[in-house]
Formats: sequence, C-alpha cells, structure tokens
Amino acid sequence: MAQPIYYAHSLGKEKAAWQTLTSHLKGTADLVLQLGQGTGVEPYAYVAALFHDLGKYSLLFQKRLQGSPLPVDHSTAGAKEIEYLYGANPQQRVIAEMLAYCIAGHHSGLMDFGSSIDLPTEGTLRGRLKKELPDYSAYAGEAALPDPPFPTRLPLVPTSSTGKFSLSFFTRMIYSLLVDADFQDTETFFNGGKRPRGEFATIDTLLQRLELFLTKFPEPVTPVNQQRAQTLHECIAAAKQAPGLFTLTVPTGGGKTLSSLAFALTHAQRNHLSRVIYVIPYTTIIEQNASVFKACLGEENVLEHHSNFDWEAASKAVGADVVDDQTNLVTEKLKLSAENWDVPVVVTTNVQFFESLFANRSSRSRKVHNMARSVLIFDEAQMLPREYLEPCMRAVNELVTNYGASAIFCTATQPVLARFFPPASSFHEISHHPAQLYERYKRVQVTFDGKLTDVEVAQRLNEQEQGLCIVNTRRHAQALFKELILEESFHLSTWMCPQHRHQVITEIRRRLQQGAPCRVVSTQLMEAGVDLDFPLGYRALAGIDSIIQAAGRVNREGRLSSGMLHVFEPETASIRKLPQELAQSAQVARSILDKYPADPICLEAIKDYYTLLYDVQGKQAFDSHHILDCFEKEHSEPTDFSFATAAQNFKLIEENTVALVIPFADQVQELLEDRRLLAKPYLLLRKLQPYTINVFENELNNLQRKGAIHFVNEEIPVLQEMQFYSLKTGLILPEEINGEAIMM
Repeated sequence: MAQPIYYAHSLGKEKAAWQTLTSHLKGTADLVLQLGQGTGVEPYAYVAALFHDLGKYSLLFQKRLQGSPLPVDHSTAGAKEIEYLYGANPQQRVIAEMLAYCIAGHHSGLMDFGSSIDLPTEGTLRGRLKKELPDYSAYAGEAALPDPPFPTRLPLVPTSSTGKFSLSFFTRMIYSLLVDADFQDTETFFNGGKRPRGEFATIDTLLQRLELFLTKFPEPVTPVNQQRAQTLHECIAAAKQAPGLFTLTVPTGGGKTLSSLAFALTHAQRNHLSRVIYVIPYTTIIEQNASVFKACLGEENVLEHHSNFDWEAASKAVGADVVDDQTNLVTEKLKLSAENWDVPVVVTTNVQFFESLFANRSSRSRKVHNMARSVLIFDEAQMLPREYLEPCMRAVNELVTNYGASAIFCTATQPVLARFFPPASSFHEISHHPAQLYERYKRVQVTFDGKLTDVEVAQRLNEQEQGLCIVNTRRHAQALFKELILEESFHLSTWMCPQHRHQVITEIRRRLQQGAPCRVVSTQLMEAGVDLDFPLGYRALAGIDSIIQAAGRVNREGRLSSGMLHVFEPETASIRKLPQELAQSAQVARSILDKYPADPICLEAIKDYYTLLYDVQGKQAFDSHHILDCFEKEHSEPTDFSFATAAQNFKLIEENTVALVIPFADQVQELLEDRRLLAKPYLLLRKLQPYTINVFENELNNLQRKGAIHFVNEEIPVLQEMQFYSLKTGLILPEEINGEAIMM
C-alpha cells in the first residue's frame, strides 16, 4: 500500500502543485543553515525547523488544506514532541524547552512560560503543552526526514550572574532564525520557486564605493575640514580592531556621519561581518543620513526603515524619472528586506531596533538574527531611551558578547554607559583626543542667566535681528511666542503638522541665509536634527545634553569668533510642572552650571552630569517597566521567561496618543476621498502622515465636545474646525481659545 502524501501548503485544486510537508520541513531546515551561518544558532534552529510543522501530519489539517473550515492547531505538536523526546533528559531539558517556545509560537508569537496549574486553553507554554491534539504520529513514517543530532550544550558566555537573560536571548535568536526561514521557504513556494531577495553588493564593493566617494571631496584647507579629515583617518585606523564595544566622541559638526560609515564598512570587511545597522533617534536625522549613504553606496543597498517611509514615493525616486521594471524590482527587494534586514546597510530608529529585540511576534522578530555579526552604530547615543536603558544595553551586550557584533556609540555628549555592561567590558574610544577635539570645535559660549520671565526673554529676542529660543513644552512655546514681534518671528512645535513645520523651517533657513530678521521660538524638536545656524540662542533650563544640542544651533558654521547661548530658568506661573525625568535632568544640570560656570559643556562637565544624573534617578529608573524581571526571575526554572509580557510592556512610544489629521493642504481632502486608500486605513494614515499631529486622548475628546472633529471610516479623526489650528502656532486646544488665539 502506497504511503500517503502529506502537504504543507495548497495552491489551486491540483495537488501536484502543492508543497509537500517533507519539502517544506527540509527546505526550512536547509534555509536555517544558510541564513544563520556564523551565528552559532544554526544547529538548534535546524532541529526546531524539522519539528515546527509536525501538527500538519494530522488528517484534520490535511482536510483543512482541502477546504475544511475547522481551525487546526498545527504548532503545538512539534513542541510536545520535543518535550516528550528530550525533556526528561537533564542534559537536554533546557534546550528542549527553549525549542518548544519557538515551535509552539512560530505563528502566534513567543509566549510566557506560565505555571503548572495553567489550563490547556491558556496561551502559556505550560498550558499549550497540555493540549489534546489530533493524531500527528504519521510523521514517524516519513523516511525522507533527516534525524538530526540533538544538541546538548549551548555556546554562550553568560552576561549576568544567573545567565537567564542569555538563555532567553538565545531562545529569541532561534525563534528569529526559524520564523524567517519558515516565511522564506513558504514565500519561495508561492512565488513559483523564485526568491526576489538578496543579490546586494558585497561589503568589499561598498567599501570601494565609499572610498571613491570620499576622493571627490577637495583637499581640506579650513581648520574644521582638516579636523574632519583627521576624524575620518582615526575611524579607519580603529576599524582594524577586533569586534567589541566602541565610542566615537565627536562634537556637533565634526563629520561623524561619513567617518562612522567608513569605520563600519572597514571594520566589517576586516572581521567578515555581514552588515551595518545605523540606529538613530529621529526620522529627520535618518532621512538626512540615508540620503548620504544612498548617494555613495547605491539606493539598492541601503534600507531606510522607519514609520514615515513611503515605499510608493521611493519607487519613483530609485534611479530614474520613469518607474520601470528594474526600479520596481529594487523597491520590491528593499520592501522584503524591511521584514528581515538582509540588506548590507540598514538605517533605522531606536524604536524599530529595540522594540524588535523585545518583540514576541514573528513578523517583528524575523530581523533579530540578522543583527548578529553586524556593526551596530548608535547615533546620538545620549538619546537612547532612559526608562528602558538597562534592558536595551543588556541586549546590545548579548549581541556583542555572544553573536559577534560590534557596537559603536556616537555622540557629542557621551553618556556613562559602562555601568550597564559587565565590569570586565571595555569601551574603545575611536577619537584619539576627544578633549582637544572639543576645544577645536568650540564655537559657542554658554552662560547661565538665572530666572527670566517670558516678557524678559521676548524683549531680549526682539532687540536682535536673529535669535533662537528653545523651551521644554509646547504650551511654553506658544505663550512665549505671543510676546514676540509677530511679523518677523516663527514658532515650531509638534502641535504643527510635519508639512507645516517643513514650510516654516524652509522660510527660517531662507531668512538666516539672507540676513533677514528672524526670531524663532521652538520646543526640543529644533534639537532633533534640524540643522539651522543662529548667531544667538536662549535655552530654558534642561539637561546638559539638551543644552549642548541647543548650542549646536548657534554659530554652527563658525562664521562668528564665538556665538552665545544663554541658559535661563523660566519664571512663569502659566508653565506647568515638568515631567519627572525632565525636571530631574534640569535639576542636575543646574548644579553642573554652578560647578562649571566658565564652560558647563566641556567633556569633564558632561561626564559629571551623567554620573550625577544616573545616581539621582536610581537604578530602577533604567528599567522602570521591569523588562528584565521577565527573564531573570528568582527561584524559578531556568527557562521561565515571560516573552509576551515583556513585549507588551516594552513600548518606546506611548500608545495613549492619537494621530489627528489636519487639513493643512488640498492634498489632504484628495487622500481622504481616495477609495483605494479608504479600503486600506493603514496605508491611508501613512500617506496622511505629513498632515497629522499626535494628541492625547483627553485632548481629542475636548475637541470632539466642541464639534471640531469628524471621523473618516469611523476611525481616522480629522480636524474640521480650523479655528482650532493657527497658521502661526498649530493646534489650539479648546481651553486656550480666546480672541487673540483665533486671530492668529
């Protein structure tokens, strides 16, 4: 009697075109070996791949492929089989449970461990392993399946006293490799055996392109350009070291974008690393850096991955005025690379990078294994998320210690990160003489002027042709702006939609270049990659890192012998209490301003600031959402992890805000009436992003009560009463509406 054929995926009615189960299991396992090469994870993920779809050997699942409507759990079977075969052996039990997490969650996501009393209906690993499943024993008769040796040891250097976080991270790596291989094998089957992935330039080729690009720059003659050339030389020299932890302390304007890229590509070539991943706090900086990288390395080799990226616009930008088949192929490859980061250069956000490291869903986790054997560059390292700093740095340390990666922290204000790494860890500073470099780039004097009212600050600005003032809150920015000479003054805050801000920044830049009167009041967004150059600046008291960023917008190009930045303490009753983290930063900065009155932003002052700040905030402030507790529980099983809970709690962007659409341009209405987009709300919101602002739910509710909001598709809020939006200052909340505000 002929052995029945079992299938993994159906395609049409003819079974001859279906993918057999042995083909899928072996194909996924083979891809694991290919995709995971050099990570150390391959033997473990290989076993997981051969077990991951054993549940598809049940007759119920085979009937589902033929059209049965009954849902079938096909993921738990492989996890149960792993536990049954290997869980009783003490030498194999830990690895068996790690694989069980990955197999059971390869569709639904990595789950919490749970407890012995969990019911089969609960979504924990302990609960899932109690489920009664349809008979899948037919898998044992498939002679075509290889019988892999089961690994008994883990190639890990524990990065903590318990070693549990290292175990959880290794589990995450296995999971990432498994789900990426599973996705890709399935994708290949449905594409008729074709994989529109890969075929990117090698690291060697990219390094050659960068070297050619750098030769186009003229011989440096100015002191600033000579120093930039020196920084580039030091980066290339340092790149010859073995993988590890590095810092690059370079002042604002020191040319670290191309210098750090030169380090990364040279370092990757010397150490046979796979890719370069740039991690940047703001999309504005990403767009600037990505455009530089694409210009020298080729559009097709650089993935720009962040929430605002428009793939349709990218299709029109790649290589030609006319979008042809080749252009579409490049864009399609990059879209696929956004799923798993298999491209040689990735430019992304803190949010995308770190949330992927702690995500539990397969779609977000696919890219994690491609972080191994990579050069990780953290630009503006002082902006790393403070309340998640300890788990973030623990994850980076895992990548460096156990997965062959290098990490470089770039900033003008190097935070004291060593405390978040094991005592034996050593950071290599790339810049030979950071203190001397700081002195050479010093273009601004910082003074502390004590308490000033809004009227006093406005009076000082009004006396100047050009000047900048950065404050801590949107309300303060609007209040201070009202005191300025309106015709020659500008306001910037996130209560203005991105397109509105872009127009204002363009006009500010034009006025600055032409020497026309220009006074600007802004929130911290001015410090987020907005490269403008003022002769004079004011900064409301904030952290030293913020003060330095503000100083970077004063005399940026060195046209004056020295610019001036005046730090002041706002003395205004209407300014509400600052959030705790901001208030603590300002409090510590005040003590640094008193201690270093001659130069409160020198390197010694910066080091003192971060040391004192971290002491004031306390250890709990750097893992305030208890992420590490999900993986390092005391008196528990070695594999008692809470992947789902950690993913739920690890959110770098607060989710209690809503995107409100502002009808700032005619294009907004055109988009809102596009039936194709209305059928895809997520795509519609992407297109509307230049015209949206984020508001808290209570603020949206207040606008609703005033009849100022209508909903498109019952889910996208749109401002319909433009009296609540000023062309000078953006959104005006109902409680602040008065005659003057409406006139603006």
